[in-house]
Amino acid sequence: MFFQKKINRVIDEKKSAEKLKETLENTPLEKKDLPAMIIAALLVLLPAVIVVGGLFMLIAYLFFVH
Repeated sequence: MFFQKKINRVIDEKKSAEKLKETLENTPLEKKDLPAMIIAALLVLLPAVIVVGGLFMLIAYLFFVH
């Protein structure tokens, strides 16, 4: 088959997970990686939190004021 290595890698989850764990343990974070991850998390999560909060406030407004 053409893609036998890729197929085996997907099928053998345990071996793939162990290899990923080894790679992550052996690769240290760079100086600005942590701030970059925090900023990325804020950019992803903050709009969702604002939308959910806005919906909650809208429902509360319609329920109590109207």
